[in-house]
Amino acid sequence: MVRLTLLTFLVLASTGAICGQGIGSSYPRSPTLSPYLDLLRNDGGVLPNYQQFVRPKIQLRAQIERQNYEIQRQRRAIRSLDRRVSTPQAPGNLTTGVRASFLRYSTFYPSLNP
Repeated sequence: MVRLTLLTFLVLASTGAICGQGIGSSYPRSPTLSPYLDLLRNDGGVLPNYQQFVRPKIQLRAQIERQNYEIQRQRRAIRSLDRRVSTPQAPGNLTTGVRASFLRYSTFYPSLNP
């Protein structure tokens, strides 16, 4: 019983922030296998293996990288807009329109001007 309590205490005391393969991951984003390995395939059609397998993979990877770059650029722009919108302005610079008062119809009925 004492060993179990001690083991539980050690496990709970040693836990901290544990990061898996999430956002802050240091793993490379490039694929582990080269698309040029498809040059050795035997199930090709009329086109050479480069045009049929390798080149489309390279073009797809380049397109995905361009889209990721654009997404990151748009995220940065949205964050900067969000910061500009969320920062409060000085109270002296705010205008809410014209002054109003209760039961004053002079703007709608000019003949009722006192």
